[in-house]
Amino acid sequence: MTTTFLGDTVVIERAGERTTIPLRVIRTVRAAEGRSRTVEITLADDAVHSVEANNTTAATAFVAAVAAVLPTRPDGRGSVLVRTEPSAAGPPLFASRRNLVLFVTAVLGYLAYVTYLGVAHGAPAVIGAVIGLLPLGLAALAAVQTVTRLYDKTVLRRRGVIVLARSTGRLGKRSVYAFTDAGGNAHQYRSGLHADTLEIAYDPANPKRMASMTPLVLEVPRVIVLVLFTALFGAVGVGAVFGSVLP
Repeated sequence: MTTTFLGDTVVIERAGERTTIPLRVIRTVRAAEGRSRTVEITLADDAVHSVEANNTTAATAFVAAVAAVLPTRPDGRGSVLVRTEPSAAGPPLFASRRNLVLFVTAVLGYLAYVTYLGVAHGAPAVIGAVIGLLPLGLAALAAVQTVTRLYDKTVLRRRGVIVLARSTGRLGKRSVYAFTDAGGNAHQYRSGLHADTLEIAYDPANPKRMASMTPLVLEVPRVIVLVLFTALFGAVGVGAVFGSVLP
């Protein structure tokens, strides 16, 4: 674990994650009682972040540097402005490798299946399996997008940070809404709804994950269309790819 003071923020690096604490939300910083290497960072909302320095000298220097520039009146939002996100050296790398392994496994499995079709059922079966990938892939994509959209809207409604985004114009048939997250970063959200403002909920750990706070009932027509699309293209794709081996 490492801790860095970058002038207006304190950055704590742990295995697989990075926590960024704006200086303006810190109320006190001091060495823990009886543990000279441990630094306790207390926020305006009484949340405490404990970090271990390499040695007592480093802990003392860190405390002195941060304490010297603490605001007189810290921002009362405290933990709301603290961001914790995966670091490049941790889980994302593992996750990307896992996804790569899954992708390669799927490709190899498909090639083995096509080879089997060629040997057991001839060229027509192979052609069907290749052509059927398009509708099957479209069906899978529609299903994933539907589930992801509903999941995000449901989870972020309960756990996300809700902000009021303002319309900045249109891009094609969709309106573009802009808002700033708790860390001061600007984001855009596109929606088929046209209004001056729109409530957006975003994941504080990953602000790029966001959803509008419109009632879930408005998703019903979209879900029905996507379910019918998935069923139709899924049936065509499954029939083309696996028709030769289905009873």
